[in-house]
Amino acid sequence: MKKLMITLSAAAVAAALTAQEQVAEPEIAETAAPVEAAAQPEEPAQPEAVPETEEAEDKAASPFEVSLTLDINSAYVSHNRIFSDTPVAQYDIWLQYNLPERFGYVAFDVWASQELNKRHSSREVGNGGRQFGGIGEFDYEIVYGNSLGPVNLTASHLWYTYPRCNWNPGSQKFWTVGAEYDNEFVVPSVKFFWEYGHHNKPDDAFMIDFALARGFELTEDLSLKLVSKTTLYTSEYAKYISGGAVTDTVFGGWDNGVSLSYALTGNITLGAHLNYLYKLDHRVRHSPKWDAYPAGGAQGTHDGFLYGGVSASVSF
Repeated sequence: MKKLMITLSAAAVAAALTAQEQVAEPEIAETAAPVEAAAQPEEPAQPEAVPETEEAEDKAASPFEVSLTLDINSAYVSHNRIFSDTPVAQYDIWLQYNLPERFGYVAFDVWASQELNKRHSSREVGNGGRQFGGIGEFDYEIVYGNSLGPVNLTASHLWYTYPRCNWNPGSQKFWTVGAEYDNEFVVPSVKFFWEYGHHNKPDDAFMIDFALARGFELTEDLSLKLVSKTTLYTSEYAKYISGGAVTDTVFGGWDNGVSLSYALTGNITLGAHLNYLYKLDHRVRHSPKWDAYPAGGAQGTHDGFLYGGVSASVSF
């Protein structure tokens, strides 16, 4: 009998221990589950720090931009007029300050042209000459620019100066207004030039530049650009720059060009261009006693003019 009681007691103890183990396991699971759930909300906190870093970098960026450009061209052509048919070096310094967002920018530009062969010695030739190392022109421009969606707008005061010119006042001053419609297909632009302060120019004389441009990205660093442009001269301005030979509103010419641009580094760009100017009226293309050759010269009989050059620019 004692053996039976001992056996039953041992079985009861074993059954009790087994029941305790079965009850303890769910308690461990219930205790572990809240720990895992509490750890999950900490993970989304990491991505929130990224925008704060980008915003800090934007605030640290300088609002100033500087660009230095050197062009070596076979001729000096501007507004469909040839101011020099010999090689020139042209220098440009662009200083820009970016205003707060939506307020655009203001910039100051200095440009100069130098005839490299220095063949001209007469002071009547405004661009070039052996004096001043062949430098015949300095230009200064103050620009304000802003954008309205895809339309880029500019307004400026432009001052052309000619250190070798002996006519009074020896400079030209313009107010300009320009607009460009930026898109992926063809970019049209227009720029209005109104000259003031000249003693022999009527107040209603002005010129307008029109252009169409299309760019192509050939590689990550190499791009190609096609440009076609012309200049419209009002009758008074045509009369003014042609010495009275033209009295009607005319287009000075049609200038078509192709250019390549290669980004050597993030700050240095090299380029080359080739242009063909087709004259519509050589009397405004070659201004008497001002351009490299007069309208009545041998060059005045040609219908076209081919020119080109290379360039290098540094920006930061």
